[in-house]
Amino acid sequence: MNNQNIRIMKFNSLLATGMVWLASPAVLPAAEVPKTPAKPNIVYLLADDLGWSDISRHPGGTIPTPNIDRFFQQGVEFRNFMGWCVCSPTRAMLLTARHPFRVGTGPNTGGELSKDETTIAEAFKANGYRTGIFGKWHNGENPDVPEFNAAAAKTNKRTKTGLGVNAHGFDEAWVYYGGSVDYFTRQTVQNTGPVSWWHNREYRPDDKGYCEDLIVQHAMDFIRDNKDRQFFCYVPFHIVHAPLQAKESDLALADKDLDENIKANNENKRIYTAMVEAMDRNVAAILKELDDLGLRDNTIVVFTSDNGATPDGSNLPLRGGKHSIWEGGTHLLTTMRWPNGGLTGGRSWDGLCGALDMFPTLIDMAGLKMPPTRPLDGRNIWPALRDNTASPVESYYWFWRNADALRTADWKLFRYSDHFELYDIRKDISEAHDVAAEHPEVVKALTVKMNDWVNSMGVALTHQPPPQKLNAKPAPAGEVLEITTTVTDKASPKDRLIVPFASCDEAVYAIDYIEYDVMVAPGGLKSGFYQSPFKKDTEKATLDFVKGNGFDQFGREQASGPEPKGGPGIWEHRVIGVGAFGPSGLGKQGMIFNGNHPGTFKVYLDNLQILHADGTTTPIWLGQKDTRTAKVEETKSFKDVHVRVVPLSEIATK
Repeated sequence: MNNQNIRIMKFNSLLATGMVWLASPAVLPAAEVPKTPAKPNIVYLLADDLGWSDISRHPGGTIPTPNIDRFFQQGVEFRNFMGWCVCSPTRAMLLTARHPFRVGTGPNTGGELSKDETTIAEAFKANGYRTGIFGKWHNGENPDVPEFNAAAAKTNKRTKTGLGVNAHGFDEAWVYYGGSVDYFTRQTVQNTGPVSWWHNREYRPDDKGYCEDLIVQHAMDFIRDNKDRQFFCYVPFHIVHAPLQAKESDLALADKDLDENIKANNENKRIYTAMVEAMDRNVAAILKELDDLGLRDNTIVVFTSDNGATPDGSNLPLRGGKHSIWEGGTHLLTTMRWPNGGLTGGRSWDGLCGALDMFPTLIDMAGLKMPPTRPLDGRNIWPALRDNTASPVESYYWFWRNADALRTADWKLFRYSDHFELYDIRKDISEAHDVAAEHPEVVKALTVKMNDWVNSMGVALTHQPPPQKLNAKPAPAGEVLEITTTVTDKASPKDRLIVPFASCDEAVYAIDYIEYDVMVAPGGLKSGFYQSPFKKDTEKATLDFVKGNGFDQFGREQASGPEPKGGPGIWEHRVIGVGAFGPSGLGKQGMIFNGNHPGTFKVYLDNLQILHADGTTTPIWLGQKDTRTAKVEETKSFKDVHVRVVPLSEIATK
């Protein structure tokens, strides 16, 4: 048995018995105390989906986390630390100090981080630090190596490959790719995809063990192996992201803290509790390793989360949680400890800051110079944190689904398609009282700041009209798509028919628009239809352009089925922001017909494409070769459905 396996067995034994705790710094004989480097080490601990009150230190917390609580008492707590409301964007913010929209991720998860971005790992590595990552990457796909490609092919799952984490400045990596894996097998896609587990670019699908145990043990090995030199150690835990899976030993320990009703009737809560308590012991194990090696005083340790909790956890007293841009989704529990830098004593700092600011801040704390980068959005908060003064961070900006939001130290502004909401964040952290009507001047001033963010990044807002500068003349040519259907007298306004005609696997980003030319034939119904991406089948499809989301350059909501300007026989060009869907594909494309009035629709479409920020386009439907349709069953409300491609020259426009 090799030494690594022996260490893992000893480590697992400690965790199983709960015998890992936050110890005082070990007292070593003088000859054994390693020489403390002038520059500090960095350990960045990132929980996954851990909510504000998933720790017992915060009011409302019901899960015992004594070790994390004690660590908060030893450092400085950040009371206004921001991230994104899902995984990938927060991680990209940490890595690059740039807004996720600038680096090809957000508002949703996914996106391959470009080599053109300078990362925090590259910066520390360039300054002589040894860099390591242990856990979840989720800023790119599995590396393109034959062993993984073969494993993926066997699962019949479509998989993309990417650069791999080592391409971004990490010397040592034990990671999985994607949003989540099975904790025991590291298999992806609800246990139907390939295993994702890697040591650097070596594919290791046969490694055994609970995912979190492997992450923690390899992180501790890295710290131990580099105790005599400076290191940057990034530990993005898997806990407490789905799937909810705990070891039997962790469940047994959690059962001691749960009442009989929860143990008998709420298995999710039982497992969630066991996982959070296991994380508490894992954090303690890493911190104890620093203590035992004499590295405590000159190591900057950050503990935080990537976003708020799911409904299985707690974000109290914050509103919302993961998948929302309320405070519960973006306001993250965070603390930092650095005895040599004066970050001790359990004090708190109220300055606005977040994941965006960690790269320049940690570089300055280490006494290093920032390397050449693309323009940064993050700010160096170290002087303000050190001196307990006001933060230099002015605002944080989010865009999610049907709203965008701006957070300052004092206010939080939400913009929807038809109204604003404003919250006095210092008095109302729960965002319970909308005060937009009482403070129109604040709404106006923050809207300017919000638009500054939007314009600087070119965000393609889905709930607001695109800029008029994107308007263009329609230019149908060659083949066009003709879709006809008859609405019967049995139809009601709530009835709809989805007619699929194309698909799109190309990625769209937060700065992309969709555009197309459209016309209605003379003599038919003039309005009550629109184009939309959709998901699932055509009977229970989830449309992307719904009420409050999907506005063209004329300010018209697509779900209302607006009549093309100029009336029947006149082509119109439409542009609609699709930023809410990035970074992912638009999936299936369909024409949606509403049952508002009996009659016959005859609609023509051409030049459906993605419009990118640089003016280039990616085609979705240009002619017969792009047509992807299927037989649409008639209903009592719609009949005579036909989809065909016709030459433009055959269309009557008068």
